[in-house]
Amino acid sequence: MTTRTTFRIAAAATTTLVAALALTACGSGSDTGAGDKPAASASGSASAPATGDPAGTGSGSGAGSAAGSGTGKHSPGTPAKSTGKSTKKPGSGGTGGGGGGTDAPCTGANVKLTATPVSRPVNHILLTATNTGKTPCNAYDAPAVAFSNAQSPIAVDKDTIPQAVVSLAPGASAYAMVRTMGEPDGTPSYQAGQVVVFFRGKVGMESTGRSAYAVLSKGVAVVDAQATSTYWQPDLSTLASW
Repeated sequence: MTTRTTFRIAAAATTTLVAALALTACGSGSDTGAGDKPAASASGSASAPATGDPAGTGSGSGAGSAAGSGTGKHSPGTPAKSTGKSTKKPGSGGTGGGGGGTDAPCTGANVKLTATPVSRPVNHILLTATNTGKTPCNAYDAPAVAFSNAQSPIAVDKDTIPQAVVSLAPGASAYAMVRTMGEPDGTPSYQAGQVVVFFRGKVGMESTGRSAYAVLSKGVAVVDAQATSTYWQPDLSTLASW
């Protein structure tokens, strides 16, 4: 079965769905947890522009009228050249602001994961990863989603690659949608009560750092061969028609 999904939502309903997803993301009561893998340690910062001392002097004179005359001197400064550098990548930044210059991946050690079944589209789960750390992190590529630690990750929809790396400032969130099964074709399904997410590193599609899991508020029917995930997205609007 192809992992590419089709757009299910008509253009006229996109705004309504985005609002529904936003309420879902804000109102989720799912539990979260982390796996046993040690978290990778990384940090990044951007230096502030330097300021220079004003340079150059000048003199001038002027004569007043009626009230008297006088002379004065002024010493305008020459603007200093900035030597500060920023490592912020153009186009990066998740909801709530970009993370700036960092290559640190988001993992189960620095994000809170929630997973919420949505009413529309049917058989879909909204994943929300919120940076709970004190420094920015990058939600690279797509979440590696499974429904137990023993399973292999489900397929990823290649048509949902974002335009730039989703970089999360502290408190910002990234989103992904998971389809748990497709049209019934006789393949037996099973009930899942949690979602396990492994996070990608900067290079390739390898997993890195701790995994994270979220307990679902209600069980969902899953067919692994039909299940698909999007890439991490910076906002809910990009998922409205998936």
